[in-house]
Amino acid sequence: MFLSSKEAAETLSDVERAARRSALAFGYSKASPNLILWGIVWVIGYSGTDLFPAHWRTLWSVLVVTAIVISAVRWRRRDRTEPGNSWRMLGLFAIVFAFVAATCAILWPVRGMQFGAFAPLLTGSIYAGVGLWMGARYVALGALIVAFTLGSYFYLPEHFLLSMAVVGGGGMILAGLWFRQV
Repeated sequence: MFLSSKEAAETLSDVERAARRSALAFGYSKASPNLILWGIVWVIGYSGTDLFPAHWRTLWSVLVVTAIVISAVRWRRRDRTEPGNSWRMLGLFAIVFAFVAATCAILWPVRGMQFGAFAPLLTGSIYAGVGLWMGARYVALGALIVAFTLGSYFYLPEHFLLSMAVVGGGGMILAGLWFRQV
């Protein structure tokens, strides 16, 4: 039995679609643990800042450094099968950190809530931008983070930190679980 050129083209098209879906699912599954990790960081960081506002710098410093180390170890393990990615991810963290530090230096003094909203707005924007290449779930996650951050900032200012812990951190954890369901 021979395939017509139309049937062959349809079969190749099906194979290409399956390969794209498989790559997308693989990428989502790789991102899932990091979303859950950083969601936990947000829950602890924003809740802790609300409960112990005088210690926010120490709390966030410990959380962020710990999460970066955990992420780096995970990327290092993955680097055995995908060489070269761990230094790129660490470089990305360094670039984002330098951007945040430079922005804060230029805009200083900022109020606590402004600073508390800046990181999720940047994070949401990065996820949405990455989603243009990596898949619609990233775009959805980024848009939700930005929307909830703005909503909390303008409509729940007295509960901003706790709403960011629940909605921002909880949302990232749920997104991590959603990314596993591909």
